[in-house]
Amino acid sequence: MLKSLKNTLNFNFSVKFPSGFCKGFTLLEVMVSVSIIAIVLVSILRLQGQTISMNETIRFYTIAPLLADSKVSEIRLYPSDFDLSSSGDFGDDYPGYTWNVQIDEMKIDVIESAELNLKKIDLVISLNDDELKFSLRHFLNADSGALDE
Repeated sequence: MLKSLKNTLNFNFSVKFPSGFCKGFTLLEVMVSVSIIAIVLVSILRLQGQTISMNETIRFYTIAPLLADSKVSEIRLYPSDFDLSSSGDFGDDYPGYTWNVQIDEMKIDVIESAELNLKKIDLVISLNDDELKFSLRHFLNADSGALDE
């Protein structure tokens, strides 16, 4: 009984191949498969790099309008803090982000009244020394008291 159980547990799966037939892959098959894997890996790495770049760009164009809006609000609230041309950064909260503002006076002749006095605010938010830029133009009524010096 013990001998029959021993024979049952020991299977012999060796397959006899005809002479001249080798097991394994040829060098050509290995080279083709390695080249296919290399092409796929290069494509995946390129896509990963593009994804990182697009993520940075999308993040900038999401944050920059919010920063520009806050800077325009700051100009409207504290006009005496800004010269006709000012620049700065956003501190440690937004490293690499800088702003530049140009304020110009505009006079528009209107038929019903003598003229309309406006202040044109051109604001540029940039990242990493002008790698990415966001521009905003805003007009304020100069007669309302905003930006009076």
